[in-house]
Amino acid sequence: MIVTVSMLKQQYANYSNPLDKIRRDADQGIIFRLNRGLYETDRSVDPYLLAAPILSPSYLSFDFALSYYGLIPERTTAITSASLNLRKNRTIINVFGRYEYSDIPASAFSEGLCYIGEGEYIVKIASKEKALCDSLYKWRVVHSIKALKELLFIDKRIDEEEFASCDFALMKRLAALYHRTNLELLIRLIGKEYSDE
Repeated sequence: MIVTVSMLKQQYANYSNPLDKIRRDADQGIIFRLNRGLYETDRSVDPYLLAAPILSPSYLSFDFALSYYGLIPERTTAITSASLNLRKNRTIINVFGRYEYSDIPASAFSEGLCYIGEGEYIVKIASKEKALCDSLYKWRVVHSIKALKELLFIDKRIDEEEFASCDFALMKRLAALYHRTNLELLIRLIGKEYSDE
């Protein structure tokens, strides 16, 4: 269970110094520090379920989501999330792992999200279409459809069959929210090679 310092202070109100008790519990592995003022009581919780509480607002995206959906072959070492108004990338490391947060435009932030979870833990994750758009927003800029295909399928090793199974109407709608060359090229690529219209 995720607990805040204020919750723990209430729990330890009978102690002469509740903050010392919190520190001792953390040192003894009774509670586990996630970020400033935030702890987890269960060491066995799956680390991805803690990403959003560690830094909010955020949702799982980029390499973590691409791997989750089978769009890239490798498992990721970091739990990557899209964030809002950070102004620069942020990395938080704790006993559960490495958490990386990267901004995307506010216009695209709340679109194309799903929920996953276990027990009392529910987190937001980008749909596979949104994870691709978020990633293309952050990856190096390319200037042609050919270069975009190389970036997707050669450099980033996106699985072409998984890509072909995407909801392209949703992807085009999402891509238009970023106002970035890579996403404009994605819309053109979909229209040229993946559209039934």
